[in-house]
Amino acid sequence: MIVGCTGNYRKSEYLDIVNHVDEFCSKNNVRCIVSSDMLNSNDIDKQKISKLDILDFSELEKIADIVLCIGGDGTFLSTARRIGLNRNVPLLGIHIGGLGFLAEISKDKIDESLQYVINQEYKVEDRMRIQLQLNRNGSSDFFTALNDIVVDHGESGRILKTQVLVDEHYLNTYESDGMIFSTAIGSTAYSLSAGGPIVHPLMDAVVISPICSHSLSARSIVLDGNKTINIEFPDLDHKIYCTVDGQQRFLLDESAQLEIKKSNNNIKVAILPSYNYFDTLRTKMRWSGNLR
Repeated sequence: MIVGCTGNYRKSEYLDIVNHVDEFCSKNNVRCIVSSDMLNSNDIDKQKISKLDILDFSELEKIADIVLCIGGDGTFLSTARRIGLNRNVPLLGIHIGGLGFLAEISKDKIDESLQYVINQEYKVEDRMRIQLQLNRNGSSDFFTALNDIVVDHGESGRILKTQVLVDEHYLNTYESDGMIFSTAIGSTAYSLSAGGPIVHPLMDAVVISPICSHSLSARSIVLDGNKTINIEFPDLDHKIYCTVDGQQRFLLDESAQLEIKKSNNNIKVAILPSYNYFDTLRTKMRWSGNLR
């Protein structure tokens, strides 16, 4: 078995956790490979990486049976984006960030979780991604999101009119600060802050949520993941922006037309026997269980 490691090497705990994983794997006769990304930093302690098996991520993902992603949700999302679209290697997150729904393993559960990994006592589940086709000025660009695609008015502070069609049927023209198009796994992120529903991560669904709508009747809607969503911006006379998974952000003009649909390539995630989605949800949402 080969265990790959990558993550946010700027975090102070990163190298300590990587070395712990490497040592644990070595004791169990399992090869551990670490992504070479950290070599880009001048602050890396060379002594702490001297014994590590280091490889470029593009090679690591080809041979690893599982990839451990060390960091927060942002690190998990960036790693998911780097995984080749035709790769079947599952991701498993070790959480050292802030609020995190995607990284499953807490620091105090690393050894227990690694034993599950080494014993291959985990199941692999698919998580739906969405594809954005951005048409503008006669050309098309494609992006893939695991969490969400967001359109907003940027710095203008002006209302954004967003016309939305579903399978070529007119849904609504929203007047708001922006729009969020979220997957099920992204329903506990920005969409939730905008009043969107929580959707179980195994569902193939897209949630459309307006941001600070000018109409009190405008509410989120959950669509079947197989629907195609087309978006235009009528009467646009100011700069607006599109952001993919909170990490890729670009300017749109009046010629922009967006199409969002289910990606043909899901991301694989490893689920340990100790993991329970509802326990995680209750903990992260700080639900006490007592409504009085």
